[in-house]
Amino acid sequence: MFLEVPIKFIIQRIGQSGLRIEYSDKVIYVDPYLSDSVKILDADDLERLLPAPFFADEVSDADWVLITHDHIDHCDPMTIPAIAKNSLHAKFLGPAPVIKKLVEWGVSRERLYLANKLNCILFDGVDVTVIPAAHPMVEYDDNDNLLCVGYVLKTRYEKVYIAGDTVVNQSVLEKIKESGSIDIAVLPVNESNFFRERRGIIGNMSVREAFGVAEEIGAKKVIPVHWDMFAVNSVSPGEIRLIYEQMNLSFDLDL
Repeated sequence: MFLEVPIKFIIQRIGQSGLRIEYSDKVIYVDPYLSDSVKILDADDLERLLPAPFFADEVSDADWVLITHDHIDHCDPMTIPAIAKNSLHAKFLGPAPVIKKLVEWGVSRERLYLANKLNCILFDGVDVTVIPAAHPMVEYDDNDNLLCVGYVLKTRYEKVYIAGDTVVNQSVLEKIKESGSIDIAVLPVNESNFFRERRGIIGNMSVREAFGVAEEIGAKKVIPVHWDMFAVNSVSPGEIRLIYEQMNLSFDLDL
């Protein structure tokens, strides 16, 4: 008798909220930000605090690219078209505003999949559930399509919740719980506050709020994101660790 060896997701953080996820021989990218487009297209003071781990032109292994919403640090006009060009078999999943942008950037429609309220099979053994995101509230277009989303990646052995940009919201929490207990939660921790809002930055959860969400959804591990890229929107890793230690939490922290 042969025992089946569980295949686990291998998650690499690539800056801001970006992820590179391996599963068996497949590769998923989530919100890859591999350029300096925010500084170039938005404001000079929004330069990267850390270099991209690789260039978008080097990404030729993408099977899927999951995008949570259309802000340029998540749906990057200098990254997504390059991945589409160099990963010719890659498919793209995102909400309606993202799909519109990708069409404008020349990505063929047959490669694009709308992130709506239905489950989607990515490939054998992995499917994805679309979760509403409140950024800063849950919003729909005229066709009842979500404008901002998160994702739960599911296999027989593991569930990974990728929040995208969201504040804490009861309806979002309830939707996550419908997926069952979460093994890994990838949560933004760049809190909303007066000074960021005055600067035009839409913040997300605080560190404490993110940890509270993780406890409520039964996460076994938390990966904080959205804290490392821009000085005006950053969080100290020391602060994240200190709050984790003070709150006496039941999950592991992967920082």
